Amino acid sequence: MGDVRFLVLGPLAVEVSGQPIVLPAGRGRDLLALLVARANEVVPLHELGDTQALRTAISRLRRALGGTDFIRTYETGYLAHVTDSDLLDFRALRDQGRHAEALTLWRGDPFEGINAVREFAGELTRERKAVEALVPVPRQVPAPLAQFAGRDRELAALARSGPVTLLSGVGGAGKTTLALQWANQAHFPAGQLHVNLRGFDPTAPVRPEEIIRSFLGALGVPPDSMPPSTDEQARLYRTLLRGKHMLLLLDNARDAGQVRPLLPDDPACRVVITSRDRMDDLDGITRVRIDVLSQAEARQVLTQRLGARATAEPRALSRLAARCGGLPLALAIVAARADPQHSLTALADDFADDDVLDFLDTGEETTSVRSVFDWSYQRLSGSAQRLFRLLGVHPGPDVSAAAARSLAGTTPALPELVAANLVTETGDGRFVLHDLVRAHARDLVDDLEGRDALRRLLDHYLHSAAVAAVELHRFITEVDIGLPAKGVVPELVHGHHEARRWFETEIDVAATLSEVAMATGFDRHAWQLVWSIRNFMDIAGHWHHSVALMYDALKATHRLGDERAAALLHQLLAHTEHRLGDMAAAESHLAEALRLNERTGNLDGQIRVHRNYAFYLEAEGDLVSALHYARRAVELSERAGDVSGLAGSMNQVGWYVGLLGDRAKALEHCRAALTLLRECGDRLGEASTLDSIAYNLHHIGDFPGAIEHYRESLAVFTTIGEQFEIATTLVNLGDTHAATGQETEARHAWEQALEIYERLGHADAAKARGRLTALSAASSSG
Repeated sequence: MGDVRFLVLGPLAVEVSGQPIVLPAGRGRDLLALLVARANEVVPLHELGDTQALRTAISRLRRALGGTDFIRTYETGYLAHVTDSDLLDFRALRDQGRHAEALTLWRGDPFEGINAVREFAGELTRERKAVEALVPVPRQVPAPLAQFAGRDRELAALARSGPVTLLSGVGGAGKTTLALQWANQAHFPAGQLHVNLRGFDPTAPVRPEEIIRSFLGALGVPPDSMPPSTDEQARLYRTLLRGKHMLLLLDNARDAGQVRPLLPDDPACRVVITSRDRMDDLDGITRVRIDVLSQAEARQVLTQRLGARATAEPRALSRLAARCGGLPLALAIVAARADPQHSLTALADDFADDDVLDFLDTGEETTSVRSVFDWSYQRLSGSAQRLFRLLGVHPGPDVSAAAARSLAGTTPALPELVAANLVTETGDGRFVLHDLVRAHARDLVDDLEGRDALRRLLDHYLHSAAVAAVELHRFITEVDIGLPAKGVVPELVHGHHEARRWFETEIDVAATLSEVAMATGFDRHAWQLVWSIRNFMDIAGHWHHSVALMYDALKATHRLGDERAAALLHQLLAHTEHRLGDMAAAESHLAEALRLNERTGNLDGQIRVHRNYAFYLEAEGDLVSALHYARRAVELSERAGDVSGLAGSMNQVGWYVGLLGDRAKALEHCRAALTLLRECGDRLGEASTLDSIAYNLHHIGDFPGAIEHYRESLAVFTTIGEQFEIATTLVNLGDTHAATGQETEARHAWEQALEIYERLGHADAAKARGRLTALSAASSSG
């Protein structure tokens, strides 16, 4: 028979050689409880009931226990011979002062569910409570910051999250501050354990075994009772936490490997981890991303710290909050630097003038923004460090995976940067760096490395935009952009829809890069980037921005001495200045474009300029001269074999012939042009020609035909996204509806046109507005 151990600090159980045995139910279990409750003491027969049933129950118990040695018979009663039990161990540990360990032996209520020993069970419960009172309840979580603002979403996420929650985010995002705020609000009757794991610190990270020993001490285990091996310490640690409604705050963790040994195995114990690492290899946890504060929250934080001064200077407050980019660490540094003797406006001016990271340098490794970011950088692999530096070259605000690949010239280590919370992946497959993180990356890249990366980045956007520009409009002026640098993988979009989506996503980056190229001596990239994005900017109505970029691009062509490129820029500027209503500037650019194209023998350029001259002269009211330039464009297109240019010029001839009164001849020209345009696939030219046909049909009284062609034209313009032309065609469509007495349809068309014109800031809004006013007046008088 092996060793027998009796377990009473919970449901009654018996183990033989470490294995549980099946005990008799009913009377036999009650009898064993009575005997064990008075272990090593003879229990009188009159208390047990001296009957045949008692003797039968004793016999069954002896068989279950494997022999007679444990239940001994005396003349006056029976004795349970107990040498090993959890109760004996509990009392021994208690008497040694090892109270925390003693409590780990409890599995529930003593003799659970057995009424026969209820009085004794009550005594044992009182013993347990007396020991519990001697065990310290750890309250290690530091007090929260006096100033705390925002984070309602994150606090709510913590409140409803599971047993283990990870707060991850970039260094300085306020993860610890948030965790302390929540921990001090939440209720944990068994206490709180807290440790700074120093995962991102100047010193080495704390090892898990060190933390377990520290936690054991906090849980009441005396040093001389500490188990000798780390494995035994870990087992005792988990045992002490089991069943306790306690909080473990594991702050500033390095990675999953550092925290995994510290996690309890009981969900009653809550764990909150803060780290810059996303710990993707840690399963079964709730992840809460801690982003920077919104501008409203950032202003609230500064207001709390600066008091009435912030209220008195709201503009300066907003400037400071914006410059900090909502990073709580930066906000704290700025608030600390706010000298009461000087205005916040002066502080904001200094902040704007200084290098942002220099301004946020406190001289302390643990609090300077640059140092905090650098600890994350130092942990990266070599390839991830290189990509991080190169991302500082990208102007932001976000970058595609394809652009990052071209920037690095190899497969990028983006997942590692995302895992380190130095880069945030958005839902649409793009990646964002916080402005201050980008500034740090920019500081790390050297001139040579940065210039090579910038060249690859410019090549990426130039070649991607050029492909998209052709997909957007097949007959865009061709420009020789050469081959991209080694390692550059341009994005190849297919079809008009993908091209438009690419431009809508990347236009801000591409426009900014054209400015960067001009400022850094990449003049060819500068003007060619502007050329590649200008058509989209024109149809989207970004005319003011487009003009500014083109004037800078024109300077780049002058520095290069490239007269063909300069001629193209002059011609494009003339078109956009015309759209903006500056006719003098438009005429000046046309004259210079024509001069340069004739000087360089550029026939294609001459065709474009003649067509633009016709539009300009029409706007000036000189239809005869406009017709002359349109016919000259037809001749030049025939010489050049340019089918699209020929068809477009024929449409212009028809337009001006019609305006001069010959509607039948006009329709002949325009219909011939439409056939050619459809054959060569020039959708923009097709839409314009449909509008011309509709206009002439209107003026010969074929209103149904006009409406049909206007609607066809609108469908094509809408597909292309040509906002100004959509508005113009809507005005014309409204005119035709009005001419047939369809006032509701006319009003709807003019209202749509007015909304577009106003969005574009175009003077033609007055035309639509005037028509609506006249229609309302006529309806009122009628």
